[in-house]
Amino acid sequence: MKKPLCPLTIIFLLAAGCSSAATQTFNNSAPAANNTNTASTLTAAKSCPPGFVKVPGSTVYHTPDFCIMKYEAKAALISNPAVGLEPKLGDPCSGQSNGHAYGTYKNNGVGCATTAKNNKQVVSTASGFPIAYIPETANGSDNVKSYCQQMGWHLITNPEWMTIARNVEQVAANWCNADGTSCGAMPGTLGKILANGHNNAQPAAALVASANDSQACFGTATDGSNTCDGTNSQKRTLTLSNGEVLWDFAGNVWQWVDGSVLRKDEPQSKSNGKLDIGWLSSEFAPGPGALLSVITGNGQGPSLGYDSFRPSNPAWNSNNGVGRIFHYSSASETNTTVYGFIRGGQWDHGAVDGAFSMHLTPVPDKTNIDDVGFRCAAPLQ
Repeated sequence: MKKPLCPLTIIFLLAAGCSSAATQTFNNSAPAANNTNTASTLTAAKSCPPGFVKVPGSTVYHTPDFCIMKYEAKAALISNPAVGLEPKLGDPCSGQSNGHAYGTYKNNGVGCATTAKNNKQVVSTASGFPIAYIPETANGSDNVKSYCQQMGWHLITNPEWMTIARNVEQVAANWCNADGTSCGAMPGTLGKILANGHNNAQPAAALVASANDSQACFGTATDGSNTCDGTNSQKRTLTLSNGEVLWDFAGNVWQWVDGSVLRKDEPQSKSNGKLDIGWLSSEFAPGPGALLSVITGNGQGPSLGYDSFRPSNPAWNSNNGVGRIFHYSSASETNTTVYGFIRGGQWDHGAVDGAFSMHLTPVPDKTNIDDVGFRCAAPLQ
């Protein structure tokens, strides 16, 4: 049966069951009016791989309906793919430093590469530590792009990331108090945030997920309650307009995204009207209590532009839980070093984290990063 058409205001309040007929053109300068990302096509008899969920496509990003890992990429034994690996402190595959475990899987540890040679494969499961210590490219086939491709998938692209981010920003179930309670507000409601995951360093490590989507704050409450009204709780899930749930899209570990930019093309920013120089973190828009540094443009080149990283509402900033941008600001930069995209956030970066957060500082072949993982995408099967 064909889905009924719905006005955008209804999308804010309801789960899936209808689709928008609005169409827009991807642009490189300003937000398109009445942004939407639920223009999906009927895909009868098609489904996603195990551990993936279906994402409604977007006319803004020219993405058809596609599949995305429900969880951050994990490592598992080929003989037991349903159980993600959780190496203990001291194990060569444990992400750690000075006797502290980061809760990540150290892919560059001795014998730890997630390859068939080591009887291991990439999976999307609630259990297991997120794979980290791995580059986007380099190391032959031992990198995130190859890992996804070897499974018949691909590393999530920036248009796919933005399709998800612009979708979840319009779902009321994702707008909550900072502790994950009282969700269901209209997007942008004062005092509510777009849930931005585990980011308060309590604990100071990545977390495993829950197989039960109703436990949206699993592992974050320091009173051990696993509930969203627990002490220091934070909401780790985001719900798509079709009702599907994603874990740790904004927080827990950063995620490599298939995209890159030259340093000279990164956005500029100003603080108190004065041009910023160097590497720094900036807001998407000014606001009370926000950082003084605010980007003044959307960068240059084919990979950047307003719709490449910002929320649909140009007034939203980290106060709204959408995140911030790490970038290089310069008056006349000519450096052509290529930097990769990492997005989402990390377990102790606080207001930096968010579905729209973007980090333009790592080079794609950087291997030894303890807090950057990835997520694969796939076409409907």
